[in-house]
Amino acid sequence: MEEKLVARRLAIVPTTNCSLKCRLCCDFLNGPVKRRDIPLEDVCRDIDACFALFDRVEWLQFVGGEVFVYRDFPRLLDYVRKYRERFDRLIIETNGTVFPNEDGQAAILAYGGDVTIMVSDYGKLSRARERFIAFSEQNGVDLRLKKYYGEDQYYDGWIDNNNPHDLKEPGDVLEVNAKNCPQALCRNMHCFNGKLHRCSNSCFMLEMGLFPPKDGDFVDLRDASKSREEKREIIREFYTRARRSCRYCRFKYEPILPRHPAAEQLQEDVI
Repeated sequence: MEEKLVARRLAIVPTTNCSLKCRLCCDFLNGPVKRRDIPLEDVCRDIDACFALFDRVEWLQFVGGEVFVYRDFPRLLDYVRKYRERFDRLIIETNGTVFPNEDGQAAILAYGGDVTIMVSDYGKLSRARERFIAFSEQNGVDLRLKKYYGEDQYYDGWIDNNNPHDLKEPGDVLEVNAKNCPQALCRNMHCFNGKLHRCSNSCFMLEMGLFPPKDGDFVDLRDASKSREEKREIIREFYTRARRSCRYCRFKYEPILPRHPAAEQLQEDVI
């Protein structure tokens, strides 16, 4: 009997548009990665492709950019309800700058007690924070605030993974560090524009054109030349060895890297 393929975390990225422009953006949305929306029909097609590969998903996450600036986000939340029996929990990640409209609120409430809103709380930048708190209290929605301002910031603040370049680590050192990377340990897969990656850094480093695509480093969800089992095997191998992005990424040193105040802005709000 074939072993079931379970995604611990499957993050869907419908947009790289964001309401902030952070100097140390971990997704490189401060310049190298183009800000854009992925058309709703394409996001839905990619979600269908993911659920055709996975037997079950523990956390189905929606991340950006900022998901609440994505105009079709309510429709997207409605769409994934067709897979409600296939994932354990819906996670929505937001920077707390934009509060969902009535359609968005209704789409969230349709998940009852099976949805969590995670707000990265940037103090005065997260101007919709109090509305999220009130929404949570009035409707019994699970809300998590991650404090990223002042003293005692979540995880002591941010790291600097900007200006990625080949770190030229010896192969054995690279392999050990890649296997112990926090992104790898939490199995933080990201789906963006037709591709399923092992982590956000693989996703966005490829998006910024840092290196050419390499077969096996990601799953091309729209590639009909590979069978379902071939794609599932790539996923099974995601965390067994370092990938090209690992050579360029400092995130694997996250536990020992210096911390910086979160969300320092390069300019005023973008959206």
